[in-house]
Amino acid sequence: MAPPTTKKTNLNIAIIGSGISGLLAARILRAQHTVTIYERTAHPIETGAAINIGPNGIAILDSVGFDRRRARAIPVARTLAYNKAGEMTADTMIDYRAEFGADWLFFHRADLRDELLRLATMEGDVDGDGDGVAARVRWGARVMDVQVGGGEGEDRQAEVVLEGGEVVKADLVIAADGIKSTLRPRILPSTPEISPIPAGSAVFRFTLTRSQAYEALGYMPENLDPAQPGCITTVFAFDDSERRVVIYPCRDFEVLNFAVIVPDSMLWASTAAQITTAGDVWSAPAEKEELLAHFEDFPEWVRCYFRAAPPTLRVWNLHRTPPLPSYINGRAVLIGDAAHAMTPHQGQGGTQAIEDAEGFRLFLGDSVTAEAVPGLLREFDRVRRPRATKIQMNNIEARARRSVQEIHRFRRFNWTYPGIVESVRLLDGEEDRGKGEDAAAAAAGGDMGEKGECKL
Repeated sequence: MAPPTTKKTNLNIAIIGSGISGLLAARILRAQHTVTIYERTAHPIETGAAINIGPNGIAILDSVGFDRRRARAIPVARTLAYNKAGEMTADTMIDYRAEFGADWLFFHRADLRDELLRLATMEGDVDGDGDGVAARVRWGARVMDVQVGGGEGEDRQAEVVLEGGEVVKADLVIAADGIKSTLRPRILPSTPEISPIPAGSAVFRFTLTRSQAYEALGYMPENLDPAQPGCITTVFAFDDSERRVVIYPCRDFEVLNFAVIVPDSMLWASTAAQITTAGDVWSAPAEKEELLAHFEDFPEWVRCYFRAAPPTLRVWNLHRTPPLPSYINGRAVLIGDAAHAMTPHQGQGGTQAIEDAEGFRLFLGDSVTAEAVPGLLREFDRVRRPRATKIQMNNIEARARRSVQEIHRFRRFNWTYPGIVESVRLLDGEEDRGKGEDAAAAAAGGDMGEKGECKL
């Protein structure tokens, strides 16, 4: 006679926000639980342009049935670096799968989000291993408040209050509502200085199609050649201005993405005034003439690209959140930019959001109950918060780069992460040896030798 089967507990889970972290969290949790995503916009909207996800994030995506062909991803193999005089300072080819256990990929943000939305909401099995019930998305559902519910040992559910007064009860509330999170102060009401702060830099962003890039240079740039390895090109001032230009392809080599960073103090007064007037938008239209003026000492080929910048050119004041003392309270948790928004100087914002979402694997299995949620969140917090905080600090240190060596100083730590379950095990071992929570960041990734891999 077959042994009796144990029925796994099905939690009612509310996710606020349908960005990278929220959608991937839904994909992971749908395997066992009932998941509802509350999104304030009326339909899927993804602003911005390209995004890169490091091997630590790609290992996670590969483990949940992610289809990189649908997402039009480009594997990266080559890095080119120049100084402002146009001299090449680095030309490296790396097999990231061999070195880190997974690829480094370029995406357009909209394509990445579309694939994550598919994984979260598609009916039936995602990848043949039994993935529960599709997550439901409630579009146009603005969350006004969260009551965090009972702590460990209490069975009081959390509550999500929607615009219009509807109250939804949940065993777990995941706030993935971005850097401008309205739920951050509601989940951590006693934490001072919780709002995002200016990072001291501004970024001009734009994209060019293949034909526009060709017209700008008079020839097709090598990093839009699909026959060549995916390549990121960087041009650094390596001076006190900390100016830099980052260029890489996305969308199957059909689009070239530009992120151009300058200090806030360099912005024209008229541009800075527009950003200030815009309030919490932190952004304003920009003129290509300003871009050219800020980079008049950069190579002519860079300036050719700038002259081709479209009328949609915009500039953003970069912000970050201060390190938080906790991401959790009761049955509620902050993830992604709501928890640890960071500057783009290490390209880790999206990847850390993916690591956060993977952390909800702690909520899968026979031992998961509604009563266990606060304790599981405490395990989540002791792994994710020290690691994400460390990477926030690495980003601040990486802002003033004076050499190629400094550019890659934190790469091993950033791109090495064994996943939440193994990180808890490693951290338990550190605490058994008396090292305590101070060892959490190292236990969660980075100190794994020269051939550290991302294995999940």
